[in-house]
Amino acid sequence: MDLLLDQDLWEFQSHIARWVDERLVPQADALDRAGEFPRELFGELGKLGYYGILYPEQYGGSALEKPYLHYTVLCEELARGSMGFAAIVGMHASAATHTIFAWGSESLRQRYLVPAIRGEMVGAFALTEPNAGSDAAAIRTRALKVEGGWRLNGSKIFTSNGTIADFITVAATTDPQKKARGIGLFLVDAKTPGFRASRRLEKFTTHCSDTAELMLDEVFVPDECRLGAEEGSVLSAYKALTIDRIFTAALAIGTGRAAYDAALKYAKEREQFGQPIAKFQAVQFKLVDMLAQLEQARLYTYHAASLADRGQPITIEAALSKIIAADGCNQICQKALNIFGGYGLMNEFPVQRYLRDSYFPMIGGGTSDIMRLIVARQLGL
Repeated sequence: MDLLLDQDLWEFQSHIARWVDERLVPQADALDRAGEFPRELFGELGKLGYYGILYPEQYGGSALEKPYLHYTVLCEELARGSMGFAAIVGMHASAATHTIFAWGSESLRQRYLVPAIRGEMVGAFALTEPNAGSDAAAIRTRALKVEGGWRLNGSKIFTSNGTIADFITVAATTDPQKKARGIGLFLVDAKTPGFRASRRLEKFTTHCSDTAELMLDEVFVPDECRLGAEEGSVLSAYKALTIDRIFTAALAIGTGRAAYDAALKYAKEREQFGQPIAKFQAVQFKLVDMLAQLEQARLYTYHAASLADRGQPITIEAALSKIIAADGCNQICQKALNIFGGYGLMNEFPVQRYLRDSYFPMIGGGTSDIMRLIVARQLGL
């Protein structure tokens, strides 16, 4: 890590780590139990400027020289405190706001991007549908051209921040025969008539991270809110949002760190047969294997982020970092719970939350098998 984090990055990590330790960690278990959007913490982080890492100063951003490495640090540290809270931020400050910055008009940027960076508005990105997950070309939500704009009809599912969002970028097809090239991006204000979050989906992981099913019934979207080119704008988004796989890997690393640290501390304190269980070789080997997996994931993920900051291709690296970190984090959390034994099953210890949350990066943003398929295609297989 010393090779990848310069003095500025170390100071940045120190600042966000202090906030996580003082503000997020003490509330993490309560947030998980309540399963509610932590609006106070969300707004607080916005006031501190962390939602502007990827954006220029003119919109309230940070204009950093290495924005992707900084954002990777942010995701890891937040997930160390709470994967659920980190998932909220990860969606909001990257995918949900990127589409407006990249393809929105100056008016839309001022109306949505600027307050979102300040933490005054919440954003979401709606792509997945009940019958269109990994196969995004099968999207059925339809955008019909009308005078002055578009009419959207359809539904979305598994939308992060769906019920709390003030604005949502919705993927909809303008021409089903063109498949992926016929899918466009449309910015929908959550107050628009015909739009509603029909239900908040309950899940066993990342409880405080909102996940929703959305309904669009004759939702009118002005021409200005059509984001990107007339054809294939969703393909441009896919290319631009590849970086999100690295951020998802960072979420996994943060939770893996939390699980490892908790297991190491517990192993040194818990006594059986007259000595700490850390003295038993079976426990020692688990801890060493956990550390090896954690460091492997961190080094590769930060390597991928550094390539992104240099403007180099990252299709393979982003997918691999997500595979290595997400799968590795899940294994680390399983070992951690095993070290805790019976106490690991008790809600009073956070290790059970770490294990539940470790499944989120394995699915969110594309499953591990889809990541393997992406790499295989890049290899010409």
